[in-house]
Amino acid sequence: MTGDEAVALACRAFGADPAETAVLRAADAITVDLADGRVARVVPDADADAERVIAALPLLDGRVLEPLAPPRRVDGALAIAYPRVTPGLEGRDNLAMGGACLAGLHRIDVDAVDLPAFDPARIATRWLDRGDVLLAHERDALLDAIAAAWPAVVGPRAVIHGDAHPANWWVAREDWWVLIDPEFLSLGPAVYDLAPLEVVERRLGLGPSRFPSFLAGYESVAGPVDPAALAAAIRVRELLAVAWLAGRAGDDSELAVRTRQRLDDALAGRDGSWLA
Repeated sequence: MTGDEAVALACRAFGADPAETAVLRAADAITVDLADGRVARVVPDADADAERVIAALPLLDGRVLEPLAPPRRVDGALAIAYPRVTPGLEGRDNLAMGGACLAGLHRIDVDAVDLPAFDPARIATRWLDRGDVLLAHERDALLDAIAAAWPAVVGPRAVIHGDAHPANWWVAREDWWVLIDPEFLSLGPAVYDLAPLEVVERRLGLGPSRFPSFLAGYESVAGPVDPAALAAAIRVRELLAVAWLAGRAGDDSELAVRTRQRLDDALAGRDGSWLA
């Protein structure tokens, strides 16, 4: 779905004026500013699992941003209205509160919510199916590496956000940080939720990593994290990041080259093109 298509769909769902709307963020889902204090989160080709995720949000103690109303289905997509907030952790040197709030999400009773299981191979396959940047043997190597690493991501089963990188946090108060963009909300090993922020901070960060403070805040509530399980989670996240990039490359030859370089570096555990 293009940004223009998402804007048109959001306007149909919520009666907004296309001239006053704009795309704020576009990834698997597209966030459209409705210019009235709301945004519409448009989820293309939404399946039953997407509806399960939205239905679970009110049960999460306000730790993941809740929609303003039930979702609306339009042409196979879900359109969900949320309050407009300003996410991101720019200018913050210490992320301990984020780690503590993430640990709070992981304390929610898994039997109290109906959520799908987190499945990195399925996610990677969906992204890879969107393009043909990788050759068959490269695609197989990527999926095989995910399959090899995932069994080592062990530990307590929890409600996980699944994509808790720095841009998906909203500092509602200094002592209450809330996650947004819940499309990957699921049940899985709690340690995986630490990996998205670690990868962004180390691989793509512009300064010293803030992950140690995030981890310290998390462990202050949840207790010590198994370093081997965390390392495996980080590897899975890096491989998923390559699959995501491959799905976005399309006809962009420069992005295609970066994708294949990043695959080589991820499989070998090198920084390389991640820092380019």
